[in-house]
Amino acid sequence: METYSFPTGCGLQPAHEETPVNRSPKFLSRRGLMLALAALPLLAHAQAYPSKPVTLVVGYAPGGTTDIVARMAAQSLSTATGKTFIVENKGGGSTTIATGHVAKAAPDGYTLLANEMTQTIVPSLFPKLPFDPIRDLAPVTVFAEAPYVLVVNSNVPAKNLRELVALAKAQPGKLNFASGGAGSGPHIAGELLKSVAGIEMTHVAYKGSGPAVQDLLGGQVEVLITAAPTVAAQMASGRMRPLAVAHTKRLSSLPNVPTAAEAGFPEFRIANWFGLAAPKGTSPEVVGYLHAEVQKMIKRPDVREKLLAAGAEPVSMTPAEATRHLETEAQRWGALIQKAQIKVD
Repeated sequence: METYSFPTGCGLQPAHEETPVNRSPKFLSRRGLMLALAALPLLAHAQAYPSKPVTLVVGYAPGGTTDIVARMAAQSLSTATGKTFIVENKGGGSTTIATGHVAKAAPDGYTLLANEMTQTIVPSLFPKLPFDPIRDLAPVTVFAEAPYVLVVNSNVPAKNLRELVALAKAQPGKLNFASGGAGSGPHIAGELLKSVAGIEMTHVAYKGSGPAVQDLLGGQVEVLITAAPTVAAQMASGRMRPLAVAHTKRLSSLPNVPTAAEAGFPEFRIANWFGLAAPKGTSPEVVGYLHAEVQKMIKRPDVREKLLAAGAEPVSMTPAEATRHLETEAQRWGALIQKAQIKVD
């Protein structure tokens, strides 16, 4: 059973200024006793949670990176706590079905969202949702980040990001960049590169990452910017070439691929991230319990190895830091979506 440490001054330890010098320390002052009794419901709640299975809701079908990371987290949390954490997939609606389900769930800590970058994109793509994807959820933490990598078909003459930008400027609009759909992360990434580099490329939307990767390999499109796990297996084929990691530091899994910052484009920074969020109104004690367990999880060598194998880097954010991160990302992508006039059907 989980233990809970009472806050200082709750009464379990006598307040020295209220304890007579001739009284044994085991006795409590009247005020201290009242505070201790008032804290008992908090102790009972902290000890009881979780008393039934906790569900991590994923906004995609099984098999994608978000699903893989969520299942890894559920298994690790179950093993570490002796409690039950399970994954439920609710794909569709650009993750709004899953996000809405969690936002409207009881704020008791038993229904959580396995959230990622899309949560900060959908507010601007779907402004008329019956819930607020940011404010109706309480971030628990962000525990992993997967920086995007820019890859090109091997026939593209550019050997680095600077050469690609020069090529795009010499042939405005002739380079095609692929994505898994309008408003998807790779679409946002392409628009970000266009904006920070001052270039024109033509967006080609596919129904999913798989077809986008296949057409990049086949030469129907020249550029794809996506999370490293999406293209990790194909990079070894020689039919596509990585030019840059869209981040300020190199990926552990791609140590020889320079960053966009190294190429002179530090603002070309985009990464998918993975975290947990609870319905708004979930108690700070439950959020704190979950945050603490996730921090223990990402410090385990086996978990770090699994994240790195999936192209993700472990990170650590408190609930407050995760909240600021989501708000900042939502503002950033909202401004870009408006500038690029991105629409979804």
